[in-house]
Amino acid sequence: INITKCRWESIIVRAENKKCIVYIKSNEKPLRPEEGRERQFVPDFVLIRKLVRGLTKYEDYTNALYGLLFSGVPSINTLEGVHMCLERPVVNAALNNLNRRFGNNFPFIDQCYYSHATPNAMLFTPQLPVVVKVGYAEAGYGKMKFENSNDLNDFKGVLALHHDYVTIESYIQNREYDLRIQKIGTHYRAYKRINPNWKGNVGTSFVEEIPMTDQYLFWAEECGKLFGGLDILTVDAIHTKDGKDYILEINDTASGLYGKNEVEDMGHIRDLVLQKMNQLNL
Repeated sequence: INITKCRWESIIVRAENKKCIVYIKSNEKPLRPEEGRERQFVPDFVLIRKLVRGLTKYEDYTNALYGLLFSGVPSINTLEGVHMCLERPVVNAALNNLNRRFGNNFPFIDQCYYSHATPNAMLFTPQLPVVVKVGYAEAGYGKMKFENSNDLNDFKGVLALHHDYVTIESYIQNREYDLRIQKIGTHYRAYKRINPNWKGNVGTSFVEEIPMTDQYLFWAEECGKLFGGLDILTVDAIHTKDGKDYILEINDTASGLYGKNEVEDMGHIRDLVLQKMNQLNL
């Protein structure tokens, strides 16, 4: 097996039916020797472990993803799944559907979606305090907490300058700790994270692995069925002091790995890729 590693920002994709050629541009600051020269290859299988889009329009590599989709090259996660997970409302619509099907067994947090972030479009919002999430940004970016209407109204005026959609959800005030449920194929882990910052993934956190419960397994398995199947994902949730859980979101194929288990989990990803390739007789 020949393995070629590259970054989204380094590739140009030329696609045909059942075939694509990936051109890799040379990198001025290569992390590995081969990155210092131009290369090209024809992938038989793709493992995606990096977000397709960054924070700005200059970090949007969706066109390269389209090329891979056009060719039909198999991948983990599936290219269809990666494409569907690009936008927060698409993912949240699927999570809303799971909540409608399973009720309290899949406690996805209530949200409001606004197609246009203008003051007139956002006249009615959930009861304060709330968390406002702008566009598709991840990793703590693009979201703010508001505890009074004056600050929220001021922020609406800023949002009106842009063309992003917005989701608003209630802020869970009695949070005890955050949960992350990790799925890699049929291997699962559960983590508890304690962080004084209301954004649990910002700043210094205390993280420990906790036993996988039937409830956590159910969440991960049901999310793994979305969009034709998500082999790699994480479910982020909040556990409150009164014993309730609220699912906040899922992260797909670019989900990070916890440092203590990173090497072992990379082995699980490797085994998953080999399993899929063997199934395809590659």
